[in-house]
Amino acid sequence: MHQASTNEVNGCARVGSCHKRNSSSPFSQHPSKKHISIAAPPAAAWLPGHSCNPKSLLTAAAADADGNGSSNNIGAQQNGQSSAAAAGREYDYDVFVIGGGSGGVRTARTAAAHGRRVALVELPLDFMSSADKGGVGGTCVLRGCVPKKLMLYASEFASEAKAGKGFGWVDGTAGTLDWQYFLKVKREELLRLNKVYKNNLTKSGVELLEGRGKVLGPNEVVVDGKSYTTGNIVIATGGQSSRIPIPGAEHAIVSDKVLELDSIPKVVTLIGGGYIGMEFAGMFARLGCEVHVVARQELPLVPRFDLEVCRFFMEQCSGASGIHMHMRSNPTEIVKEADGTFTVKLEPIKKDKDNKDKGISADASGNAAGVTEIRGNQQVVLATGRSAKTKGLGLEEVGVEMGLKGSVKVNEYSQTNIPSIWAVGDVTSRMALTPVAIMEGQALGQTLATGEKVAPCYDAVPSSCFSWPFVGTVGLTEEQVKDKGMSFEVYTSTFTPLKATLAAGGLPDNIIQKGFAKMLVELGTGRLLGIHMVGEDAPEIVQGYALALKLGVTKQQLDSVVGVHPTAAEELVGMKGPARVVKAEENKDKKQQQSQAEPPMGSAQKAR
Repeated sequence: MHQASTNEVNGCARVGSCHKRNSSSPFSQHPSKKHISIAAPPAAAWLPGHSCNPKSLLTAAAADADGNGSSNNIGAQQNGQSSAAAAGREYDYDVFVIGGGSGGVRTARTAAAHGRRVALVELPLDFMSSADKGGVGGTCVLRGCVPKKLMLYASEFASEAKAGKGFGWVDGTAGTLDWQYFLKVKREELLRLNKVYKNNLTKSGVELLEGRGKVLGPNEVVVDGKSYTTGNIVIATGGQSSRIPIPGAEHAIVSDKVLELDSIPKVVTLIGGGYIGMEFAGMFARLGCEVHVVARQELPLVPRFDLEVCRFFMEQCSGASGIHMHMRSNPTEIVKEADGTFTVKLEPIKKDKDNKDKGISADASGNAAGVTEIRGNQQVVLATGRSAKTKGLGLEEVGVEMGLKGSVKVNEYSQTNIPSIWAVGDVTSRMALTPVAIMEGQALGQTLATGEKVAPCYDAVPSSCFSWPFVGTVGLTEEQVKDKGMSFEVYTSTFTPLKATLAAGGLPDNIIQKGFAKMLVELGTGRLLGIHMVGEDAPEIVQGYALALKLGVTKQQLDSVVGVHPTAAEELVGMKGPARVVKAEENKDKKQQQSQAEPPMGSAQKAR
C-alpha cells in the first residue's frame, strides 16, 4: 500500500536503462545480468567504476516501433516461446495482459508503444475487491496507496489541530470531520483516476476489455466465454487480503473495507503489525480513536525494516502517538457481544530460557502487560498479510508452477515455466510495492516488444510506512549487512524536530515525538549501504537518498554536502560517530557461538 506513481497516472512512458551488475555491489544478487531501473540518469551521471553502466534502449525501441526492429512476434524464437510465424498462423494479439493494476498497465502500454498488438482485460469497477469486481488502476489506485493517502491527509488535520494548541491555537481542534463527505470526494477522485488510466491505455493503442480473463492454454485466453489467441500472456492480477483461521474471523474487516467504512470507530483493534496494520493504526490514532495493535512478532514492521529502527518506532507509537501495542500476542478468537461490540481474545507469548516460544506471559511491549482480551471494539481489522489473486485463472490447469499463497513462480525476467506465460507485480510475491510493479512491467514490456531480455533491478529500492510517525528506508538493514559478512560502521542520531517541542504542549501528557536517523557505511570504502529514518519527513527524504545509494556515494562525499537548516534531512549530513563498528570476523564468531549454544533439532528428544 504505497503511493501511486505520478508518471503512470500522467501517462508518461519513460523507458528505463539496461545495465549489468558488478559482483562487487553489496546489493547484487545476480552479477553480470542485464537489468532495468526506472528513469535512470544518463551515462555521464554515473560514477566511474560503479556497478551500473546504463545503456539506453530508446533508439532501439523507436526503431522497433517504426517496424524496423525485431519481428512482430516479439523475438519469440529467441525467448524459446511458441512462434506464430513458425506455426504458420497469426495470433489475435502479440501480448494479452490479465489485470489492470500498475504492473499490468505499464506492461501493456510499454509493449503497445513499440507497435505491438496488445489487449488488457480487467474486472468491472468497484471500490471493494472481490472475485467479480476490480477496476482499471488496481489495488494501489482504487483500494490501496491512493485512498489510503487521502485518508491519511484527512486524519492529519485532526492531529495537527491538537498540536496547534501548543502554538497558541486556543481550541486545539479541527472541528468535526464529515466522514460521508470525505467518502464522497474520495470516490470522485478514484473514479477520475480510473478514467485517466483507461484513457491512457486507449491512447497507447491497447485494446481494453472488461470481464474475467482465464488462461485456457499457453497461447489462449477466454474472457466471459469469448476466446482470444495471443503470442504471450501476462498475469498481473495482484494480491488480496488474507484472513487468519481463528473463531470469529468473519466479524473482522480487511483493508478494502477500512477505506469504505460507514463511520469512524471509537475503539478499533488491528491484528497485524506490518505495513497495513501500522498505517491504519496511525490514521485511527490521529482521528482520536482508541487504537490497539496485536501482533505475534516482538516489534512492528519486522523483518522488512531495520530492528533498531523498529524498536525506536514502537517507542514513538506507544508514547506520543498513544497506540496500545500488544506485541508477541497471539489472537485466538473474536467474539461479537450482545451490544454489537467485539472482544478480541489474546494469548500472549513468552520465551523460555532457551529463547523459544512457550506458554502465556505478560505482553513484551510493557504497554498493556498481561492483557488477554480487548473489549469494546467497534471494528476489528485483519492486517495479516496478502496472498496472490490467482484463483480461477486456470494457471495450474495449463501447468504453470505456483508458489506460496497462490503466487506465480517466475525467473528474473518475469517468465514462468511456460515460456509464453509471464507475470509481474504482487501476484509474483517478489517485492509488493507499486513502483516495483511498474518497474517489472516496464522491463517485461521491453522484453516482449524488442526480444531483448531485460530484468528488473531490485537494488536500493526505497520504501516507507505512512504510520504515526512515518518510517522511511532504502538499502540494507543492519541485519542484512551482517548476513552478507561485511564489516561496517553504524551512525545514528536521535533528535527532536523543531516543531515537536511546542507541539507537545497540545498533546496528551506533553509527550514529545522524536525523530531517528541511521546510516550504515562499509568499512574501508566508506560506501553507503543503508539509510533509515523515523519522523515526519522520512518518506520524502529517503527518496532522494535512494539515488545516492544507487550511485555508490560514500559518507565522505555526503559529509561534503551543506545541509538545509532547520530540517530533519540535515541530520544525515555530517553524522558524527560512528556509534559502533561491526567487523565481519566478530559477526562470524557470534554466529558460531550461537550455533554451538543451540542444540540441534530433536537432540533433547534423543537424549530422553
